[in-house]
Amino acid sequence: MVVATLMLAVVIVVWRLADHDLSWRNSERFDFSSDGDAITGTLWLPDGAPQAAVVLVHGDGAQDRISAGGYAPLIHVFLDRGIAVAAWDKPGVGSSEGNWLHQSMADRTRETRAALEHLEKRFDGIALGAVGFSQAGWVLPGLSPDDADFLVLIGAAVSWQDQSDYYTRVRLARDGMDQDAIEHVVADQDRFDERAFGSDAQASDAPEGMSPDRWRFIRQNRGADASEALGQLDMPLLAIWGGDDLNVDSAGDAVIYREMLAGQGDRTRIIIWPDATHGLLKSNAYNWQLTEDWSQVARLRFVLEGRHAFSPGALDTIVDWIEGLSR
Repeated sequence: MVVATLMLAVVIVVWRLADHDLSWRNSERFDFSSDGDAITGTLWLPDGAPQAAVVLVHGDGAQDRISAGGYAPLIHVFLDRGIAVAAWDKPGVGSSEGNWLHQSMADRTRETRAALEHLEKRFDGIALGAVGFSQAGWVLPGLSPDDADFLVLIGAAVSWQDQSDYYTRVRLARDGMDQDAIEHVVADQDRFDERAFGSDAQASDAPEGMSPDRWRFIRQNRGADASEALGQLDMPLLAIWGGDDLNVDSAGDAVIYREMLAGQGDRTRIIIWPDATHGLLKSNAYNWQLTEDWSQVARLRFVLEGRHAFSPGALDTIVDWIEGLSR
């Protein structure tokens, strides 16, 4: 009995660990050019003929094509449901040329458009879309029906500045600061940011320890606001946030999405998923603002849980929605 139990436990662990290994999946190179830079990535293919295909669009940071392994369980879920997945190293990361810190959000939109054009050359007669995370909320709304058949946004904010203030408020509240003190800190931070990154700011005004490239990136993008692009959006969109998102005001931004997309009818679905983080993981186990702040226990748990680290039903809801468009 003990031996059988141990064997079952080993089988379960191996099964879960397979969610982090993409080497056994059918794949091919996914290389394209954007703004003169050679971008390198991978296209993963389901076992059968794909019914749809998506590109994954990163959030902030120097991310490679699988986000240091964080995308692997999600990619497996898509492949298991017959959806091909393409992703690439950000410019200047991995094998890609360029420097992602020199990009505006419009540059990132053009990069995504180039990726979708490359994907369209590979497939015929299936729906093509983009699935974006966090910062991609200022990237994907700039696309048009000529670029994609649908969009999925996970944890997107509307206003860069409002998102920054929300992030600071949550961080300070979790540190135990009272509300009045938090508002003073946020006001001081906004004034400091205007001096450091405003129209009259110079590189010498960058906060201590911040690289010139990061200063440049924030300075050119801190005015990003998706409202206008959302108001002009003319394609099916699924926007989903974790109900326990510590990075983005999920409730407030969902209201704005509903207002801006009110005329889209059934083509738009806006969801706040309960008990889920910014990345739709289970909030009772993984709710930190930054993945680098995860405890060792959380890191080990993510490895052991694989796709089951996500809040129950969240990924299936995304795939079900895409499948509904593909029928």
